[in-house]
Amino acid sequence: MQKFLVIGLNVFGQHFAKSLNEYGSAVTGFDLSRERLDEAKAYLVQSVQGDATERHDLAGLPLKEFSGIVVGMGDPATNMLSVMVLKELGAPHIIARASSEDHCRALERMGVFDIVYPDRDAAAKSGKAHSMRNVLDYVPLTGEYVVMNIHPPKSFIGRSIRELGIGARFQCQILGIKCSQGDKNWRPDAPEWENMKIAPTADEVVPENSVLLFLGRRSDLQRIQDLD
Repeated sequence: MQKFLVIGLNVFGQHFAKSLNEYGSAVTGFDLSRERLDEAKAYLVQSVQGDATERHDLAGLPLKEFSGIVVGMGDPATNMLSVMVLKELGAPHIIARASSEDHCRALERMGVFDIVYPDRDAAAKSGKAHSMRNVLDYVPLTGEYVVMNIHPPKSFIGRSIRELGIGARFQCQILGIKCSQGDKNWRPDAPEWENMKIAPTADEVVPENSVLLFLGRRSDLQRIQDLD
């Protein structure tokens, strides 16, 4: 099991901690606010109250035992001061939140290259998804190959993967079927992967309220997006 330290349990930090927890990591939370630590306690194995810019407060943590240390504060000055202290204490892997392009460059000059810039990353992801019809998300692989989440065309609903002949017709394959809101099996509070049926059989029927996870060439998947 991987162990992570999340410093700064604002909205970003809490969501990061929740995601790490859902995927099996042990998360320690660190924040000056007891209220924030209490809000995030469901995702944490340990809560530590302290000032992320104070060397004394951070020095008491087993920093080298963590697989990664997330610095989630949005204020650049506080964020970079915490990163500086962590660097001086020998933290092995820092994952830092950035709030601007200048902030990104400053972090890189400090030797931090695992940077999350939420505004930029979310906008880029949303822009890509909205530029492709019925696509919710996609991950580029090698060459033209991608993994892509697509709303099933109307002609797919209620038919089995075997009937649809996905491989023969489109030279791609369905890696998973995810239930979405409106489906009887959808669980709103469950982690995303618990609403996903991985490696469905050829006899699996495509439900109406679902998302299909495809692997294939972008040009072939475009043909599916162009269906009714």
